[in-house]
Amino acid sequence: MSFARVAALAVAALVFAVFILVSAWLPMFSIRPDVIVSMAIGIALVGLMMGAVLTARPSPRTMLAVALAGLACAVAGTALKVVPLADLGKIALGAGAGYWLGTSLAELTDDLRIIVGLAVLVGALDAASVFLPQGPTRLLLTRAPQAIPYFVVAFPTMGYAVRDAYSGLGTTDVLFFALYLAAAVGYGLRVRLTLIAMIVSIVATVTIALWSQALPALPLLSLAFLGANADLIARRWHPPARSGSPAPP
Repeated sequence: MSFARVAALAVAALVFAVFILVSAWLPMFSIRPDVIVSMAIGIALVGLMMGAVLTARPSPRTMLAVALAGLACAVAGTALKVVPLADLGKIALGAGAGYWLGTSLAELTDDLRIIVGLAVLVGALDAASVFLPQGPTRLLLTRAPQAIPYFVVAFPTMGYAVRDAYSGLGTTDVLFFALYLAAAVGYGLRVRLTLIAMIVSIVATVTIALWSQALPALPLLSLAFLGANADLIARRWHPPARSGSPAPP
């Protein structure tokens, strides 16, 4: 990676860690605007970290190693109760695994219908997991809420310590964020617009949830990926012609 990318990654990670550590001393708003602003800051920093690394097209093997290192940091940070270390580890785990999967998919097939089908399926399954009475996420929220911190990246609410008030983004949400960004790179789609649209989608999900109930992030995240590239996907909807196949009349 270039020096500028490394610097952007380091600064974003440092600001993210400091944000967690000093959140209790930051200005406090009424709770809903406070949560929205805090989440927007957190997810923007995550997006900056991912954009700096993933758009540089690192090798899948390198990002798989990043995922394993992230897993170690996440476990260590959770065991030691060092939230910045745990959060950055979960981000690295999700980003590394998601990039590896997205890049592998783009290398496996040029058919955009595969990633479109995956996005639709992922959004539907995540919604079912949250809304169905026996959905895994629904059961986790209702029967074992104390386990949730182990699976989420915690964005502190300004004016509160992270242990007292935070919004969570699931590690699987981070994984699919990275997968879609890697797919945008690998399939030649709109990378920057995809990144911005996905950040906005997560903030929108949190905002809507504040006036309703807990909502899954992946439906709007998937929609953001598809919406940012809808016209490009439509133009390339038909599968690529096989080598030696006659041209259509």
